[in-house]
Amino acid sequence: MPNIKSIVSFHNRHIMKSIPPESDKSCNCITKSKCPLNQQCLVNNIVYQATLYPGTPDGIEKVYFGVSETAFKLRYANHTKSFKIEKYKNDTELSKEVWKLKENGVNPTIKWKILKRCRSYNPTIKRCNLCLYEKYFIISYTYDNLLNKRNELVANGIS
Repeated sequence: MPNIKSIVSFHNRHIMKSIPPESDKSCNCITKSKCPLNQQCLVNNIVYQATLYPGTPDGIEKVYFGVSETAFKLRYANHTKSFKIEKYKNDTELSKEVWKLKENGVNPTIKWKILKRCRSYNPTIKRCNLCLYEKYFIISYTYDNLLNKRNELVANGIS
């Protein structure tokens, strides 16, 4: 019968094999100056903020909070798809606002930034820090230009 040390060692080796190694690269954009996230587009497990600038003098900037468990570049590609292909225009509150502006002849710009890096869902403690921090940023945002809907918080398990 194996001793406790060998059981724990076997378990740890098994777990470590199943975790993909973190990439040393933080950006693989061909033109570094066009990276959407200041040469940090390959980071994962982040809470991010998108600030939508309507591009008109009288337009009010809007703020959107989101999370990305995978590399941000994949999440960014999905956002971009929802801005360009009409059947995806209702995917996020951000894409809804972009399409509203486009229908009014306005070409908005979006600035992206990382607010927090943290762990995703942990089945041991049954908690997702990504989700919790996103909700924290939504709740603590005090201005009227927030695109996220506060009812998202209740729908996702916080009441």
